[in-house]
Amino acid sequence: MSMPETLHIEQDELIQYAMGTLKEAQLTTLTAHISMCNTCRGELGKIHLDLACYATVMPQEQLPEGAQGRFMERLTSGSAVESKFVQMRNKSRLYVISKSVHNWLGTPMPLKILCGALAAAVLLLGYDDLSHIHENRQLMPEMKRFEKETVELQELREFLQGSHLQTVTLRERPLQSKTPEGHALYSAVQGKLVFLASNMAAPPAGKAYELWVLPAGGGAPIAAGTFVPDHDGSGSIIFPSIPGNVPAAGFGITLEDAKGSPTPTSPILLSGQ
Repeated sequence: MSMPETLHIEQDELIQYAMGTLKEAQLTTLTAHISMCNTCRGELGKIHLDLACYATVMPQEQLPEGAQGRFMERLTSGSAVESKFVQMRNKSRLYVISKSVHNWLGTPMPLKILCGALAAAVLLLGYDDLSHIHENRQLMPEMKRFEKETVELQELREFLQGSHLQTVTLRERPLQSKTPEGHALYSAVQGKLVFLASNMAAPPAGKAYELWVLPAGGGAPIAAGTFVPDHDGSGSIIFPSIPGNVPAAGFGITLEDAKGSPTPTSPILLSGQ
């Protein structure tokens, strides 16, 4: 018997033990194990009961001469005929099913099924990640616009709180009631300008008002952007692209083409210094 102490006795050996057909050495070993193992002791009790039932239904006949010897020889030979209990066990549907499952688990098929399930799970996770990536890409333009507006608002706040601002009010000349006005906040050090206009008349079609910075050191006026007032006559230019460190002697407004002009066109409609 090849049986570690942590395992139970095989059923065939329990049957031989119950029938008294084991050798003395095996009998001693099994007896020691059965005395300490409730499971094997319970299985042995079931086998004793089966043997008793079997004996009650079988007719009592005298054994032929030499039958017992031949029976013992078969039990001890490597090609011994399976006992009726083993045959009954092998015909059991539960035993056949369990043996088939055990044999199936020993084939490559379970591994293939497991690999297929894992591959499906990986594909599902990958699809979920791609969906999130697609959603994030759709949100990227909106996020960039929000970041840009946040930066511009922060720059405007810092600009308005600066100590180098030059405030100028531009009016029509000669002065009239409810005249057009322009207010410029300019920092030569930062090279930033904020211009607000009010009471401006609507320009002709294809035209726009253009703001000019008049350098204090002379030179050509610097274009600072165009605007078209709304229905209330209000307009604005915020942070146009102009050079820095250019002190301003004044500002002017002219009427130009909607796309702007590199040089001012007379007359100057509003001016201030």
